[in-house]
Amino acid sequence: MKYYLHRISHESNISYPLLDNGLLSIGWSDFSNREFLDNVRKNGKNYLTDKFREEWNMTPKNRHSLYRFITNMEQGDIVIVPKWQSFDVYEILEKAVPVSEITLPDNLHTYSNRSIILKDNLLYTDNEIVDLGFIIKVKKIEQNIPRYEYADAALTARMKIRQTNADISDLKDSIDKAIEAFKIGKPINLRSEIISNIKDTVLNIVKTDLVPDKLEYLIKWYCEKAGASFVNIPAKNSGDKQGDVDIVATFENIRLILYIQAKFHQNETNSWAIEQINDYYENISNSNDDGYSRVAWVITTADKYSEEAIKQAKEKNIILITGSQFAEMLLDVGFSGMNV
Repeated sequence: MKYYLHRISHESNISYPLLDNGLLSIGWSDFSNREFLDNVRKNGKNYLTDKFREEWNMTPKNRHSLYRFITNMEQGDIVIVPKWQSFDVYEILEKAVPVSEITLPDNLHTYSNRSIILKDNLLYTDNEIVDLGFIIKVKKIEQNIPRYEYADAALTARMKIRQTNADISDLKDSIDKAIEAFKIGKPINLRSEIISNIKDTVLNIVKTDLVPDKLEYLIKWYCEKAGASFVNIPAKNSGDKQGDVDIVATFENIRLILYIQAKFHQNETNSWAIEQINDYYENISNSNDDGYSRVAWVITTADKYSEEAIKQAKEKNIILITGSQFAEMLLDVGFSGMNV
């Protein structure tokens, strides 16, 4: 039995209602058929890569998550699904199948109350195709387990990785401990109490004692402390570059590159930060096919983001981190060796 993390980020308005009904989903509707699935299982990653080149004339970096979903995740395995401030735990009942082979519950709707139907071997909401191609049938073990009360440091850190899914079997003991503690209502109180009580103090010190340039170096230090193999603060734009990035962090062991925009703000960060990082991120992502996953973050010391910023970040798949969340991240890695 293996343990997996699987993140619901794509088509979430449909994916979560499906999950509520025991159906774990992933995208790639262009490849949603039995022939593709069987050939991937039979012929491996090379077939999957060749198929993407044939159909799309490209090899998307996150194709490995699709391979893991339809090939590696087996009946009896455990799946952790991270959510905001919590996580769910499921047991896999059947290996992945194309969406055309599932039976939808009656009267299934999105959270915005649009009907979800199966038509022409694909999922639809009203007359719009849903980009979900494959489904794994799962059984709920536990839902809505609070992260900061029941997940230890190792599990909490792993749930922050940004790829769609990952084999996290090395955290079996942490996951089992969290499930059992949640069942009996006995949280990991010390950690949750410490973080809850001192994160505001940490954030206030950051806002009071730092200047914008030093915030960049604090984020650089955080990335190094979190395991980055190389972190760079690029020279500021000279006017001939597209977009803007303040920190670039490479995590060699998981083939991940983070592009981070830092904002030293007090109350609210607006959508300009998203536009800056998105222009840079899209330009870099479109020009690289080196096997690395690339993720864009905005970290602000402000309390919140504007509604437009949240909307744009969701559309462009950019991660927004508030001042309070960044304070929690600093507490997670500890402060030994800090020289900012």
